[in-house]
Amino acid sequence: MLRAASVVATLALPAASQAGTLILIPDTGADKVWAFSAFDGSVISNNYVPNDGRMKQVMQIAQLPGGTIVMADPGTSQSCAADDAVREYTPCGQYIRTIASSVDGVCNPEGITVAYGKAWFVRLYDTASEPTPGASALWSFEFDGTGLSQSCLNVGLDKPWGVVPFQGGFLVSDSIDDNVEFVGLDCVSRPPFVDSDGVNGVNFPQQVSLLADGTVAVASFSAPTQGLYFYAPNGTYLDVHIPATSPRGIFQLGNGEILYTGGTQVRAYNPTEFTDRLIINQAGASFRWIAPIERCESDLDCSGAINGADLGALLGGWGAAGPSDLNGDGTTDGADLGRLLADWGGCSVNG
Repeated sequence: MLRAASVVATLALPAASQAGTLILIPDTGADKVWAFSAFDGSVISNNYVPNDGRMKQVMQIAQLPGGTIVMADPGTSQSCAADDAVREYTPCGQYIRTIASSVDGVCNPEGITVAYGKAWFVRLYDTASEPTPGASALWSFEFDGTGLSQSCLNVGLDKPWGVVPFQGGFLVSDSIDDNVEFVGLDCVSRPPFVDSDGVNGVNFPQQVSLLADGTVAVASFSAPTQGLYFYAPNGTYLDVHIPATSPRGIFQLGNGEILYTGGTQVRAYNPTEFTDRLIINQAGASFRWIAPIERCESDLDCSGAINGADLGALLGGWGAAGPSDLNGDGTTDGADLGRLLADWGGCSVNG
């Protein structure tokens, strides 16, 4: 395994996660969403957003400024179908509406992010699966769900997956040429950020993520070079970690470890100690990409206010684990009641 001293020396550790920060990871094996600690990756809920019959293969989640979350769901195949959609949910996981679907020309939405005053997602066009001509492109919409538009077309995106804001534009992973492309807001084609041959470098890049010090992390899914790849902000290769499972999602935890997903597993890699630990191996699961959200944890009913309804929900969960266990110690008890009463009132994240 390659080691780059510069990576180990410069990996800045973000501050410990504040209360209310969660990591959400879709499980397309069961069409539900799990929640994890943003600090150490420990499991908070294996059913944070239950299977509601709408989700078919949620790839990634992003949070809008008002607190609601949007899910990019490419459906059960890479064809264009009614299941393909970008849907909006409350931060507690209740369905609100569908913002974009195949009716709007949005098929196979994969990565989704929030930047530059809008929500952005990539639309993957698969020539082998879609009989109707289309195009891979970067789309956007306003935070209120209006203004859906195909923002960038013909910018070297052959088969795009992940998208992350970067230096006034976006980094987009592309599984046809195995590159990580740079797409500017002007939609002018530029040289790739990572120019890979798929043999000696990244092969089938999935999620792209930025670490606290600006390092770019890429989950490379396929053999012969599956791994967690790290690049300097100028695109210079730094290091690779060969993991225990082919990675799909990648994200830096508050403790400095690199959380990653692959198949049935969620794992964490320590880039200073070069250790890799298993967090969960769930039979039948298919874990996808990793996204942080902010939650007003005491607002148990997601109403936007912490009031008597939340008190009733907490008392209803007394003695058990679950959402009413606000301090995460495994039991809803007096400590959780005290926290709810201390939070009594409004909840700005829920908007």
